[in-house]
Amino acid sequence: MLVPTDPPSPSRGDALDLLAEVWALNHAIERASTRMESVLGVTAQQRLLIRLVGRHGDVSPSDLAALLCVDASTVSTSVKRLERRKMLKRRKDPRDGRKTLISLLPAGKALDRREGASLERALEEQLAETPRVRMHSARSFLRALVVRLDAVGR
Repeated sequence: MLVPTDPPSPSRGDALDLLAEVWALNHAIERASTRMESVLGVTAQQRLLIRLVGRHGDVSPSDLAALLCVDASTVSTSVKRLERRKMLKRRKDPRDGRKTLISLLPAGKALDRREGASLERALEEQLAETPRVRMHSARSFLRALVVRLDAVGR
């Protein structure tokens, strides 16, 4: 088990200390995503998208964007890449021809089931070691911070 060490430098203040941790987390995710791409053939973001389509079945791009808390254009770009790689397919919604549904192809289904070198695995291991009340507090804090950051400059 990896245990975070104390910051090597004196405190910069709560806001800057937290920003440094968020930056470190972002870099750790990027490094892990690069490793995942070499092992699994998909980035962490693409794997998350595949896992969500696998969990929810036929899903619209706008529903995926809502699940991921990102813009629809971000989902569209990832879906196009995975579609070119024959992992996902898009088709018209039979109930509403104006809408598109996304589903997994066999290669995507294989990645949806595959265990191993993923961010998801690392996160599940950390969650297993973290008290639920602490996890709920962290999620609540992060959710509130996203809302506040989205309002910056408006």
